Amino acid sequence: MVNIFGFTDYREYLKAYFVDRKKYDYAFSHRWLARRLDLATSNFILLVMQGKRNLTQYLCHRIADVFKLSRAESDYFECMVNFSQAKSSSEKNLHFGRMATARKDSSVNKIEEHQYEYYSNWYNPVIRELVTSREFDGNPKTLARMLVPPITAAKAKRSIELLLKLGMIRPDGNRYVQTASLIATDREVNSLAVLNFHRSMGTLALESFDRIAKNERNITASTIYINEDQFDVIRVKIDALRKEILSLAENAAGERVYQINFQLFPLTKSAPNTEREV
Repeated sequence: MVNIFGFTDYREYLKAYFVDRKKYDYAFSHRWLARRLDLATSNFILLVMQGKRNLTQYLCHRIADVFKLSRAESDYFECMVNFSQAKSSSEKNLHFGRMATARKDSSVNKIEEHQYEYYSNWYNPVIRELVTSREFDGNPKTLARMLVPPITAAKAKRSIELLLKLGMIRPDGNRYVQTASLIATDREVNSLAVLNFHRSMGTLALESFDRIAKNERNITASTIYINEDQFDVIRVKIDALRKEILSLAENAAGERVYQINFQLFPLTKSAPNTEREV
């Protein structure tokens, strides 16, 4: 049987369940399930799998009953549904945390949780850079003191362990060598984690006004009135500049870790009758 704890997307779980059950239960079908769920249309669950419909709490519980899920599995299925259908990032974080708690005793690969943790703590990408530096002597306390703001040695140690689990670094004497990027995982989990990362880095940018000397930072802002075509041009230019800066950093001997944030977002609603021609 399909292990429900190996999924973070309930739609993918439903797809896998259908494929698996059809192997030994030839009577199982969308029509059969629709009858058991008292659904008016036989393809409703198919539309749910395709992301065209959502599940209500009632249907969530009914599916758990029909699938004969255990109490722990039923609770996890409900968490997956709530996570996928949550409207805000705070709701998603809440339900993902509950999913992680429910999976703690499971033997499934928890790469999604590791990736989520990597982006959800601002200092993990920083430590990934610092563990390769000559200033790092192998002691997590050294890393903790190097960060602005500083973190605890326990957090620095946990960060190193996380980077090793993700395969992003490997040991090299007292220091480490950077290896592959993050392993690809569930898109929705990844999107939430990246959103958390941008939010935390935005907070650090605000705090830098008081924490960092003016000659050690560069923060500017412009408010502009442009059209959609100009917006696309600016977005391309920002992306090109970001790639140019990354290339510059790869070919330079580093001394400090810096964060560069690019933000381009609307401050007004779209003007009426200004739809772009296709």
